[in-house]
Amino acid sequence: MNIICDKILVIAGPEPKTVISTCLEDISGLEMLEANSENKAFELIYNHSFVLVIIDKALAHIDMYKIGSMLLSHRQTHDIPLLIITGSICPEKFLTDFKALQIDTIQTPVDPRLIQSKIKIFFDLFKQKTAVAQSITELDKAYKKIVAQHELVLQDAFSRKELVNRSSVAANRMQQPLRSLRGNIYQLFQNNGMAGKTKSNLVAVRTAAESLSQISKTMLASPGRVKKIIMGNTSGRNLEHTYKILYIQTSDEDFSIFSHVMNSVIRCNLSHAKTLAQSLELIAVKPFDLIFTDHFLSDGTGLDLLSRLNRMRSDIPVIFTLEKSCVHFGPIAVSKGALSYFIKEELSSGNILSIIYASLAKAKITREVADARDRIVMIARKDALTKLHNRQCFDQELESEVSKSKRYHTPLSILILDFDGFKPLCETHGFDTGERLLTTSAGLIQSMVRDNDVVCRYGGEEFGIVLTNTALNGARMMAERIRERIARHEFEKGPLVLPLTVSIGIASYDPQTDTTCSILVKKALGALTSAMDQGGDRVNAFIE
Repeated sequence: MNIICDKILVIAGPEPKTVISTCLEDISGLEMLEANSENKAFELIYNHSFVLVIIDKALAHIDMYKIGSMLLSHRQTHDIPLLIITGSICPEKFLTDFKALQIDTIQTPVDPRLIQSKIKIFFDLFKQKTAVAQSITELDKAYKKIVAQHELVLQDAFSRKELVNRSSVAANRMQQPLRSLRGNIYQLFQNNGMAGKTKSNLVAVRTAAESLSQISKTMLASPGRVKKIIMGNTSGRNLEHTYKILYIQTSDEDFSIFSHVMNSVIRCNLSHAKTLAQSLELIAVKPFDLIFTDHFLSDGTGLDLLSRLNRMRSDIPVIFTLEKSCVHFGPIAVSKGALSYFIKEELSSGNILSIIYASLAKAKITREVADARDRIVMIARKDALTKLHNRQCFDQELESEVSKSKRYHTPLSILILDFDGFKPLCETHGFDTGERLLTTSAGLIQSMVRDNDVVCRYGGEEFGIVLTNTALNGARMMAERIRERIARHEFEKGPLVLPLTVSIGIASYDPQTDTTCSILVKKALGALTSAMDQGGDRVNAFIE
């Protein structure tokens, strides 16, 4: 299995390069390219996309200002961050040319833990920026789709209007010839000496003329009327789809009229709710495609319905039906989340079809845009490899749960686990094997915790778990279950079964001593270190 790694460029002396190379062994998915001259550095920068460029200021033959200026001057490279190894603070004029989080320094002698931490930060920023860029591309595609569908709607509306106009013109033009034809037929019938066969043919002509006259009157009376139109193609659904529609209306008579109109234009199953409470019960158990609602209900209003649907995070499109005297509620409803509104006195099969078409199409596009937006948020909080929450999410969730624990005096515990002997195992069996071990273990752990617990990839091969409403004893039981489950699982590579165990550190929140989240995390890390120092495959808890 070929693994495509992201890259960092290192322009440094032997000692810093050795330190950086050693650090990268613990960072999955990142490799180092080296340059010993400015020309080599320029060549690599032009031919590769780098997560980070590291420059050792002590190299006399390397002009770091020149390399930095080159990075900033090209569109493909101006976002690449720069980490400078220096014995002093870099000149301010050089720092100000770079954006925030794009440049950093590290003092000599290089501390392995510090430079590893900085590389990880830049790598995380790079992955998040890449993921967000991909999601922005998805949003752009969704936007273009919105524009394309909007143009189709306008084109369709124009075509319908043109068809109606042409039909009206044709019907008007037919009136005079039909009147003349009927008059001539009448005169012929006055001829008493007409042969029987001729009279029979004339009756057929008169019948055809009356049919044409009736068709002409129909075209003039209800232009553009459509019957039994299936909305499958326009909404992207199957042609045989039967739409599930809810109408919230206190009047049985109004519902009967609405039902008659709806059944004339679209294949649907209509449900009727007379109250807000009854409608919410139906919405909770039935997957409706569309909701129509009156504004005034016996136990609330249509605006109350929108508010409740927002709290339920429902994405069912809602259309308001209003009396002429209450039409001013229409724009208010739209501002609160309704897709559209119409006046009941103007209800017809023609205009209801247009409203349904536009609402279903708009709802579909709105869902796609919302999904793309949610994807951006999800990507920013997810680890790309294991699909668990990332370190940033762990910190945010822990801070939130600590706040709740402090306010409501509920217990809270965290686990931090690390894999015993993971680095030697990867060196022996390969980087791709290490990735599979992490993803498999992530799935095992995720399947064991409760829905409200948060499992995160805390570091390279470290996982963090936030156990809400859980005291120390409960956390210890969960940790032992995880330890035993990992040890018992058969991690296979071909004919081999790889032995894998974990060590777990536990810390429970104490409002008296844990004044910050970092203190609680340090306790768990301390317990983890102790477990690993004792041989691994253990669970240790921090005890005051």
